[in-house]
Amino acid sequence: MPTVDLAISPTSPGLGASELVELCIAAENLGYTAAWTAEVAGPGTFALLGAIAARTARLDLGVAVVPSSTRSPALLAMEAATVSQLLGGRTMSLGIGSSSQFILDSWHAAPFEPPLTRVRETVEATRALLAGAKGFQGDHVRVSRFALTTPPAGAVRLFVGALGPGMLGVAGAVGDGVCLNLMPPSLVPRQRQAVVDGALRAGRELPGDFTVMARLHTVPTDDLNAGRSLVRSAFGPYFGQPVYNRFLAWMGYPEEAAAVAAAFATGDRDGVARAMHDRVVDDVALVGDTSRIRNRLDEYAAAGLDVSALNVIGSASEVAGALKALRPRG
Repeated sequence: MPTVDLAISPTSPGLGASELVELCIAAENLGYTAAWTAEVAGPGTFALLGAIAARTARLDLGVAVVPSSTRSPALLAMEAATVSQLLGGRTMSLGIGSSSQFILDSWHAAPFEPPLTRVRETVEATRALLAGAKGFQGDHVRVSRFALTTPPAGAVRLFVGALGPGMLGVAGAVGDGVCLNLMPPSLVPRQRQAVVDGALRAGRELPGDFTVMARLHTVPTDDLNAGRSLVRSAFGPYFGQPVYNRFLAWMGYPEEAAAVAAAFATGDRDGVARAMHDRVVDDVALVGDTSRIRNRLDEYAAAGLDVSALNVIGSASEVAGALKALRPRG
C-alpha cells in the first residue's frame, strides 16, 4: 500500500485560533507531518500560521488556500516570508486559488474574472518577489518598485488550489504542487493527469517533488446518518456555487449537480440536501468510525494523493480524540 503523509488541517468550524493552535501542538506530538490552514470566514490564515510556528518545532506549515485577489502578490510574499522566518528553516507552502465569485463579490469587493489567468499570474508574481524581483507585469497582476526586505528563512513552495481540468492545468504549468478539495479517491488519477497535461502544454516537466495534497473533511461518528447530514449541511451550499457545481458534474454526478443548482437558486435547502445523496456525501467527505475512515485514507493513498490533511469537524475534544485515533501508523 502506498504511503501518504498525514497532516492536520486546523480549520474545524466553530473553533477559535487558540484552540486550533493547541490541536496543532497535539498533532505534532502524535506524529502528524504538517498543518495546512485554510481561509474562508474563520481565523485569518497567516496570523494563525505564525502562532502555530511559534508553538511547534517539527511541523511544516501550509495554507490551502487563499484567494488570488484578496491580497496583492507583494503582501502574499511578505506574509509567506514572515511565516517562513518564524519556522526557522521548516517548509512553508502557500496555496493560491480563485475562491468563488460569490465570496469575492459579496465579502471582499474583489475581482474574480478571469480566474485561470489571475491565479497563474499571482503565483508567478509571488514566486518572483520571494526570489528578490522588484516587480511583475502581467495582464491582470502588476507590481512595481517593490523590494522584500526580509527574505524567507527556508523553502516557500507555491501551490495552486484546483478542482477541475482548467485550474489543474494551471497547477501543472506554474505550481510546486496542487491543493485538492471535496473529491473522491477515484477522481485523483484524472486530476493528476490534468496537472500533467497542463505542464505539457506549458512546455514544462513537472518537478520530481511536485506534491498533490488535499484537505479531507472528516466526521468521526458511529451514526452514519447523522454524520452524512452534517456534511450535507456544511457543504451542500458549496455545490450550489457555479465552480463547485461544475466540479460535481465533472466528478460524475451531472444529474445531482443540476438538482443542487436548481434547488440552491430558489433557496430550497431541503432540495439541496436531497440531491446530495449518500453516495455523493461519501465521495466528498470521510464519515464513520475510525476503521472506516482509515480505509478511506488508504484509498486516497492508493489513488496517488501525497498529503492528506484532516479537517476534523467537531468540538475541540472530538477533534483531539479523532487525531489520536487516526494518528500516523508507526
